[in-house]
Amino acid sequence: MNIGFSSCVLQGGRTGVASYVTNLLHTLQEVDQTNTYEIIVPACDAGLIRDGNPRFSKHILPDWLGRPVPNIAWHSLALPAHSRTQHYDLVHIPSYRRLPIFKGTRVVATVHDLATLHMDGKYDRARMFYNRQIVPSLIRRADHVITVSHFTAGDLVNLVGYPAERITVIYSGIHREHYHPIPEASCRAHLKARYGLEGPFVVFVSRVEHPAKNPLRLIQAFEQLKARKPSDLKLVMAGADWNGADVVKDYAARSPVARDVVFTGFVPLEDIPRFYSACEVMAYPSLFEGFGFPIVEGMACGAPVICSNTSSMKEVAADLAPTFDPMNVEEMAAALETALNAGKDAALVQRGIAYAATFDWRETARQVLDVYGKVCGHGMTGKVNP
Repeated sequence: MNIGFSSCVLQGGRTGVASYVTNLLHTLQEVDQTNTYEIIVPACDAGLIRDGNPRFSKHILPDWLGRPVPNIAWHSLALPAHSRTQHYDLVHIPSYRRLPIFKGTRVVATVHDLATLHMDGKYDRARMFYNRQIVPSLIRRADHVITVSHFTAGDLVNLVGYPAERITVIYSGIHREHYHPIPEASCRAHLKARYGLEGPFVVFVSRVEHPAKNPLRLIQAFEQLKARKPSDLKLVMAGADWNGADVVKDYAARSPVARDVVFTGFVPLEDIPRFYSACEVMAYPSLFEGFGFPIVEGMACGAPVICSNTSSMKEVAADLAPTFDPMNVEEMAAALETALNAGKDAALVQRGIAYAATFDWRETARQVLDVYGKVCGHGMTGKVNP
């Protein structure tokens, strides 16, 4: 089969969707021995997609066509003709905002979440209008939808009216060779040298985005914790600035715990497991997630994890992480205190590591290939590496 794959939402590789796209494509290059792929990608992000497999080529767009509005227009107006010219059997679009009005071939979409249908004011008025008034009809045109959680699958049925029989839930994976426990002493030495970080810390691994990722309430919960139990504990915000980061940083600068709140900026991939391995607790207070990579990544590295009880996060955390209402600062502070008092329980750490090992990109890729085959009426799409 000849498959088109749109990779126009990489944004420099700094988002969860970018992680999904790059990891899925790289794993497909390893496991799929039969099909051919053309990867559609803006020039600025082309280097994020691995070269070397002769069955995977790139259709590189100029950077101006990678900007959101021109890119959405390209997918609706140019992609259908391009699909026919290139004789795609299907095109996989892993972002519902790029789904085309007109189809030139079969379309498989990945819908990570429908946060804009739940959260007022997540984006500006124009984007909210597009996401709420236009996107649902675009999703309904897709031949098949992959979701990364059962929660999002339910939203597709209940909020969009998409047929349940055309939805496949496929959990995202993590790379076990990357996310695993690292000796704490070496992690702390590295974090001190690179980030000036010393002493015990709670870590938040995400872009600093307000209000969606909810870092401001986490700071407020940290304030309550420190007021009840003074210590040298720090709160580390390990991620790049995003929408609303100035609001979070302004609040932190005026906070009574300002000296103990650390903003690292963008953290390279190789350092993220070190933060997980060395932390006292990994806190993930997001208001809404389609999956929530840090929950599983943290467990894989042996970190005690606490997270929100909303959307997919409770599903992904299973029974291995205490959850809290992300709107309730007192509840969040209590969860932090409970996790800190419990420490790193050896049995729970091992359960978390074993559970995280079930999220495997090779299995994700095999299930995606099965969807491709079903959509085109071929069953499994060919020979797959074990």
